[in-house]
Amino acid sequence: MIRRLIRFAVIAGLAVIIGGFFAFTAYVERHNGETPARSDGIVVLTGGTERIADGARLMAGGYGRRMLISGVNPKTQAEDLARLYGDLRDFSVCCVDLGYQALNTRGNANEAARWAEKHDLKSIIVVTSDYHMPRTIAEFRRAMPAVRLAPHAVIPDARATARWWQDT
Repeated sequence: MIRRLIRFAVIAGLAVIIGGFFAFTAYVERHNGETPARSDGIVVLTGGTERIADGARLMAGGYGRRMLISGVNPKTQAEDLARLYGDLRDFSVCCVDLGYQALNTRGNANEAARWAEKHDLKSIIVVTSDYHMPRTIAEFRRAMPAVRLAPHAVIPDARATARWWQDT
């Protein structure tokens, strides 16, 4: 009887883990490649390849009027980013803010909330890696429940396949 119970618990636990994994991959795939509607602002979370470049392209395309790059290394200046990301050159002085306080996702959300309130932003495009988006959106909703959030998921180059989870 106890062996049956243990076997059932193990099978149920594995089913929950596997189901959670497939739910996560479905969420990630659903948001890949979407270009969000225009918003008041754009928040880019540092820490992954191509995030700043995507944010700069959105800004250049008129998808937001201000941009926050959150979690920036304290040694990095706006001129450095403008040099690296050509699309930022036109906006780096007037419309791009660098956030140096955030050390993690919760910090990014809090930093973005203060920034959104300061600039009276009602809608934000959130730019981060696709696998990081679910946690990011949850933290951003916690920090600023009244702001409309639109995810813009960046697919890291190493996984830019249609079914990345099948290739690992």
